Amino acid sequence: MTEIDTLAAKLAAAKEAEDAAKAIRIQAEQALIDLLGCLDEGAKTHKGEAWKVTITGKVNRTLDVACWEAIKTYIPEAFRPVKYKPEIDVTGLKWLKDNQPGVYATVCQAISAKPGKPSVTFSEIK
Repeated sequence: MTEIDTLAAKLAAAKEAEDAAKAIRIQAEQALIDLLGCLDEGAKTHKGEAWKVTITGKVNRTLDVACWEAIKTYIPEAFRPVKYKPEIDVTGLKWLKDNQPGVYATVCQAISAKPGKPSVTFSEIK
C-alpha cells in the first residue's frame, strides 16, 4: 500500500467512526427532546442532578422575493420586516480580476479575503 492508501484508509475509518458517533448523538438528543419537550421557537433549560440541558426550538424562515416585491408597497416602511444586505458576487469578482484589473483593484479595497479550510474527498477503488 502506498502512503496515499494508508492515509485514505485512516480517513475512511475516522469518517465511519464519526458517522456512528453522530448517529448516537442524534439518538440521544431525540431521547432528551422526547423526555423534556421542545418549544416551537425559543429555548428552555432543564436541570438534572449532574447535567443542565437546554433545548432550543427553531423556525427556519425564507423569503419569497417575488411575492415580497409585489406586496411591500402595501406595508408601511417602518413595519417592513425584511433587510437587504450587500453580498459579494464571486463570479463577477473573478471576472473583474481577469478582465478589468483596474476596476478589480478598486473593488478589492472593500473586500477582505482569507483562506478557507481545504476539503478532502475520498473513495475506495474497487
